[in-house]
Amino acid sequence: MKSITALRRGLDVFWSIQQSSAATLADLHRQTSLSKATLLRILRTLQEAGWIERNEIENRYVPAASPGDSGLALEWRTRLSALATQPREQLQRVVPWPTDLAVLDGLAMLILDTHRPINGLAVNYRVLGFRPRLLLSSLGRCYLAFCPEAERRRLLGGLARSPYEVDRAALKAHGAADWPARYRAQGYASRDPSPTSLDSPERFGAISVPIQLGDVVVGCISCAWLPAVATEQEVVKRHLRDLKAAAQAVQNRLATAKFPAVPPGRSG
Repeated sequence: MKSITALRRGLDVFWSIQQSSAATLADLHRQTSLSKATLLRILRTLQEAGWIERNEIENRYVPAASPGDSGLALEWRTRLSALATQPREQLQRVVPWPTDLAVLDGLAMLILDTHRPINGLAVNYRVLGFRPRLLLSSLGRCYLAFCPEAERRRLLGGLARSPYEVDRAALKAHGAADWPARYRAQGYASRDPSPTSLDSPERFGAISVPIQLGDVVVGCISCAWLPAVATEQEVVKRHLRDLKAAAQAVQNRLATAKFPAVPPGRSG
């Protein structure tokens, strides 16, 4: 029985993207020896099937956060990333730290794309498609703090039934605290303050601000840094205004484009 050549080529391309985490067209051409015209057809097919996504900022192809998750939800995330590209590029010109854009994905946040500043310190805690936990990340805590009360209760209830012990433990430690109101009052959220060892890759600081349409949180923008280099107070003083300006610029672009605040398949 003969094998299917076209399928094998597609699998080779998908494997190359998985191995490199984020690959350009030139990278894939060099790795697979396929013509760029053939690669573009394969990449289009993999995108439509929901197996890969294209990072709008870095012009790289990356594995989809949920392979096979094709359709309107994937289109929603892709369009949001594209609309947020210009404000985030402007943000990175004034903030020397890595910034992330993330949206709610079940009981976690999904990082849609990532900025690695050329001259800034690269924090090694996240990659494209990384899913920070709601109660342990500044992104998740920002979403919980600024989303409507009914949605927050629903998410906290889901965390209580989470199959992951880390979610249940975090809920026990932080779920009944007053941090949502405090974060709303100060205009940003911080990551979980739990101590980490000196050599832990989780040893970093982060703050996040919401992107909102009305009272709905569309997503959040974060900034992360190494505590040995700067304190939270210093980062807030220097760059909270920049983060809020970027979030406002994204909100304006979403409103102008009449972008739906909630992705298809999820209630508001």
